[in-house]
Amino acid sequence: MKRLFVIILFLAVAFSGIASFVKISPAGKYFEHNGRAIVPVGFNDAITWPSLISLSYGNKEAAEEYFEKLSHYGVNTLRIMFEYAQDRSGLSLFESPLGTYNDTVIGIWDNIISLAEKYNIYLIITPWDPFWMYENWDVNPYNADNGGPISTMAEFLTDEEALEWQKARFKFMIERYGASEQILAWELNNEIELWYGHIFYKADYSVGNEARKWIEEISTFIRALERDLYGETHLLTVSTAKPALTGILSGKLYRFDHIDFFTTHFYFDTIKDPKDPIKIAEDVVMNINYHNYLFNDSIPFMDSESGPIDRWPQPSRFDTACYKAFSWAHLASGGTGIGMRWPYTSPHLMPDYLLQVLKPISQFIESEGIDWLDFSGINLDNEIIISSDKDIFHTCSGNSFENLTSVIGWVASKETIGNVVIKSSALDEGTYLLEIWSDSYERDVDSYILGSFKFDSKDDFSLQLSIDQSSFAYKIYRIES
Repeated sequence: MKRLFVIILFLAVAFSGIASFVKISPAGKYFEHNGRAIVPVGFNDAITWPSLISLSYGNKEAAEEYFEKLSHYGVNTLRIMFEYAQDRSGLSLFESPLGTYNDTVIGIWDNIISLAEKYNIYLIITPWDPFWMYENWDVNPYNADNGGPISTMAEFLTDEEALEWQKARFKFMIERYGASEQILAWELNNEIELWYGHIFYKADYSVGNEARKWIEEISTFIRALERDLYGETHLLTVSTAKPALTGILSGKLYRFDHIDFFTTHFYFDTIKDPKDPIKIAEDVVMNINYHNYLFNDSIPFMDSESGPIDRWPQPSRFDTACYKAFSWAHLASGGTGIGMRWPYTSPHLMPDYLLQVLKPISQFIESEGIDWLDFSGINLDNEIIISSDKDIFHTCSGNSFENLTSVIGWVASKETIGNVVIKSSALDEGTYLLEIWSDSYERDVDSYILGSFKFDSKDDFSLQLSIDQSSFAYKIYRIES
């Protein structure tokens, strides 16, 4: 029966033409699908959280209301683990014992894929939930005590029998869901250096070698299977628990012969236990700049998990300020999208006050002016200068150093900004439009543009503005050569 399903699926794809999966955009910083840019705006979700739990008992209507709500706020990307191992009963595991698949989880994912396609939301899917696998190892199906192949998770990347079970899981996922063009990427593993390595005190050299060999084995298997079934492959990525890798681990894992882009988890102290939104923005920009320098601004790089893990829930107003600072700093400094927050709320889902942060960002991205397909997101903090008599934070990025014709940026202060001066001598000659954007949610607002200013750029330009709020975003783009 399973083989018949695969044949029918393959014939359906062949009849409708070769699949058109998400690719990396021409400039290398974002993604594209059928010629349209994807700048990820979204967060982490889970099949057992209140947002999606209705699917576990067949209530697709509630889940559809949720997806419709996400679409309203401008969400276009969700990162979801294929199973969730927190429940010790195993009800949300994909298989238990290994090889025995959970019809409930399959039904949940049938509906998630269907809703993602209907509401044009892209998915980053990772097959395991290693934090809760580790916490609940005594009841996990990979545990030898439960009939599995290994005695500890330290063997997960190296045991040959475990590897075959892992491939079988990917095979099921690819055969059943791999035709979907809403899958932005398979995230091969979550926090790969931690849960199979550092938590067991393995040296970086061992962790790096084991992880790299595993990535090569799994990615080769996936790409061969997808090319056979669909004629092309989805993007592949991996995440690390560390915000930034250095030394041996950097040399082993920051290589892109077997994956297409990289994500890390921005759990800096300023983010884990937040006290100042501006400090959050500073650490986000630092990490984006570090990785874009290492990767030469040539591949996507993004946070795929972050939030106040050490102290939550936060008061809603303060949490909103922190999330706004993180999201705008991530995008404006040259990161791929806004990062993917883990909720850290009670109940555990993204509440409206956090979703409202995303609406102006989505409008900022979707409006005219910036060609995101050709936007490299090169940091320009030293080329676009914003001065004020207030203490301000500013970060920005542009399409190019050599032929700079478009810029995005974000400015914030702990008080109303008032008068600011924007200066630069880096823009190519031409006529430009400067747009000032509100970054604060307003209900039933069609445009968050506060004002626009036309100017000519010769050798340099200088514009003085008055800003009656504590933060704003901006675009600068050429309208005539």
